[in-house]
Amino acid sequence: MQDVTLSQQPISVMTAVNFCELKISQNPAETLVAFSIGSGIVVSIYDPVMKAGGMLGFVLPDSLTMTPEKAEHHPYMFADTGLPALLEAFVDIGAQTENTKIGIAGGAQIMDQTAEFNIGLKNYEAVSSFFLNHNLSIDYEDIGGICRRTLSLDIGSGFSTIQTLGQGEVHV
Repeated sequence: MQDVTLSQQPISVMTAVNFCELKISQNPAETLVAFSIGSGIVVSIYDPVMKAGGMLGFVLPDSLTMTPEKAEHHPYMFADTGLPALLEAFVDIGAQTENTKIGIAGGAQIMDQTAEFNIGLKNYEAVSSFFLNHNLSIDYEDIGGICRRTLSLDIGSGFSTIQTLGQGEVHV
């Protein structure tokens, strides 16, 4: 029987971040990925010193348009409740907001190409306003248009990739 050597490399893990979800990670072998982003927005946040990051996928700008019960049961569905939760969870693991690298993707007009409702634009205005009010800047964004996107965040390196349907990918 031959000797078997086990690899010392950590096993890579890809974790899907769906809409109305928030995920935080300090696992250097993990990549957070949000697929098929349309009018909703996915926010990635990363602290290069802590090597920690997170993602939030929200679909609506304001929870006040829904019943209080719905907003309470689905806080990550909305920018006004999900973004504060993302920042709080990020700080709770020891990350520093002054170190952050923030990226956003989405805000497209997938089903509303006549711009009657402008959900994508309203979502973008909500996320932009939130970070401005918290003295944080968005480092990279891929917003608007009519194409779906995929956003990934590699926790070990801090690198992100935005893939836009029919337009390739950008590494940031």
